[in-house]
Amino acid sequence: MLFVGIDIAKNKHDMAVIYSDGKVILKHLTFKNNTQGFDHLHSKIMELVHNHETDVYIAFEDTGHYGLNLQTFLRKYYINIYSYNPLLIKKFADAQSLRKTKTDKKDALLIARKLLSDFAELDKPVITDTLMIELKFATRNRSRLTQIRSDAKVQYTNNLDILFPELTSVIAKHNQSTYTLLKKFPTAKAIANARPSSLTKIKRLNLEKALKLKETAKISIGTHSDTLVLSLLQNIETIEYFDKLILASDEHISDLMAQIDSPIISVTGIGTRLGAVILAEIRNINNFSSPAQLQAFAGLEPSVKQSGDSDKTGKMVKRGSPHLRWAIIQAAKLAANYSPKLNEYLQKKLAEGKHYNCAISHVAKKLIRIIFYLLKNKQQFDEYLIG
Repeated sequence: MLFVGIDIAKNKHDMAVIYSDGKVILKHLTFKNNTQGFDHLHSKIMELVHNHETDVYIAFEDTGHYGLNLQTFLRKYYINIYSYNPLLIKKFADAQSLRKTKTDKKDALLIARKLLSDFAELDKPVITDTLMIELKFATRNRSRLTQIRSDAKVQYTNNLDILFPELTSVIAKHNQSTYTLLKKFPTAKAIANARPSSLTKIKRLNLEKALKLKETAKISIGTHSDTLVLSLLQNIETIEYFDKLILASDEHISDLMAQIDSPIISVTGIGTRLGAVILAEIRNINNFSSPAQLQAFAGLEPSVKQSGDSDKTGKMVKRGSPHLRWAIIQAAKLAANYSPKLNEYLQKKLAEGKHYNCAISHVAKKLIRIIFYLLKNKQQFDEYLIG
């Protein structure tokens, strides 16, 4: 057997090949991230396969988007293609040597050796499904859109704190009727001078509330500023625009989740959006051989300090995927509220004197074990199977 390791980069990739006995067949080959480079890679692999008259297995780290085009290309010609969680490669590297040396050449050879070491346990190609890749793009895009909208909301609040700080004592700060009101009357003075009939034309603003709003505006300490009015209006426009984009993203994510049909959304407290983020970050559960590996990737494993007779566990290491960690924690909070068994587990941890956040982290770890089992076995969640 030939084992090919490929280290992915932006403009070029590096390859190394070893034989099943561990002998290095090709220590290093660099090829460009373009059509000519891909063809050169394919030709070299086929040459090696022909010379050794054996099967070939190819692996790379599942890192970012730079390798997506290469993965698509390789899948046209080869069956045995595997992708590794970067954390697993790092742990394998740490076990191989204490020296902190990292180069693209060494990484490619390391990936090939990792593939060889796992060969006995390989049952089928472990590569991210196209739908999962689409889901990752979709959830990350939604996250970016949400962040932009959040920034606009912060600026909007800052504007309002100067123009009409008392507004929120009468009506909610963030809803469509408030935005409509401020687009027509963006300052306390404008609202104070507005006719009640003009105010009541705005949805959800009845006469009683309109009159109260006018009285509040008359005694407001708000300062008029043309610049802040412009900023306020622009921020409202940004918020409304990104509301539409996020809604479209949610619809797209729902469509992808329907196609994937994962048992993850059968878990109490995990809806389509949280389930999508969790799935998109895990991508392929076969990349993880145990719940502990998935827990480590989520950054929910505790640090361990051992010295002589001392053996202590510390805070969570928080490495791995921050998106997965966030989604798991949010899911744990919801699951602890709606799942009787997980709520019972939360109460047990709280009764032991643990802080709420610490107790929730324990629920999150239990939830990871549940998710791992469900995805591995393609089984729906059953409340009564929780241990």
